Amino acid sequence: MSEATQVSELGLDDDATPWIGPGGAVMERLELHLTYTCPERCVFCSEAHRMEKYNPFPVTWGRVASILRTHAARGVTAVHLTGGEPTIHPRFVDVLKLAKKLGMRTSVGTIGTMLRRPDFAASALPYLDEALFSIHGPSADIHDAITGRDGSFAQVTEALKLAVAHRPGFGTFVNTVITAANIDHLADTVDLVQSMGASLIIISNTTPEGHGENRYQTLAVPLEKLAAILPTIPAKAGKAIVRFFGVPMCLLGDYASHSNDLHWDPRVTVEWQSDPGRVAFTGIYSWAPDRRRVHVDACKDCKLNGVCSGVFDKYAQMWSTDLLRPPTIGGQP
Repeated sequence: MSEATQVSELGLDDDATPWIGPGGAVMERLELHLTYTCPERCVFCSEAHRMEKYNPFPVTWGRVASILRTHAARGVTAVHLTGGEPTIHPRFVDVLKLAKKLGMRTSVGTIGTMLRRPDFAASALPYLDEALFSIHGPSADIHDAITGRDGSFAQVTEALKLAVAHRPGFGTFVNTVITAANIDHLADTVDLVQSMGASLIIISNTTPEGHGENRYQTLAVPLEKLAAILPTIPAKAGKAIVRFFGVPMCLLGDYASHSNDLHWDPRVTVEWQSDPGRVAFTGIYSWAPDRRRVHVDACKDCKLNGVCSGVFDKYAQMWSTDLLRPPTIGGQP
């Protein structure tokens, strides 16, 4: 069961103490939803329902500034800006500047809408430490079909190139969401983005939320295919680090240590939510990457049970999970 818990809306004093979680973990990461609109219509979009519901409610500069100051006072040291497409927020660069002033490491998840523009990139990149670009295929025909917009591939790859050229050590990362439509092209996608200079590649299994849930029957990749393809991917990544998100660790073979379950940081996610009788910009904090994931019967005797979050619940409801087997560790199952 998830340990996500709602926290009060902007209800912290300047001398507030840090969040301490299970095992003494300290929460240091903030995920902040800046926008509820996006020019693309990705077939798997997990935010589709929330964007439709909360698009009428803008995230104002005053609210963002208060959120950043409040969470900095509680020991948050890193902020990841997300959406929708966060770079289209009218005060995006100001958000970055304030976060840096507060001592935070800054990152953004983006389709490159504004960062493809050299003038905008020149104003934003000096205040960014990392950018996570969404690239879902090795070519325009594959990627654009998934994002639902012609020109999407050209846009995001141009933005990535600008980021790579920005400064040594800039975190140029890529997220690729795997579906039944692009899984056979995953090796080529990974080879492409590492050749372009991506230093971290996150391979995300389709999450059953938003459009991902509506279309899960056609989007989800069978466990058998994941087990056959994913262990071959790290060899295609060159010097880039590969992380697998939303995938049972036993499917990764010798690359179980590449599971993002082992490298995931506790975080507070601030976004619009519906409270009884109102809409509020509040936070959810999470100590494990177990949202919509469950352990099934095959997981009971697995030695990785304490660190692997299991399979997506909707997959377990719709199809067999008999392929899941406790991996062999040191000769022992």
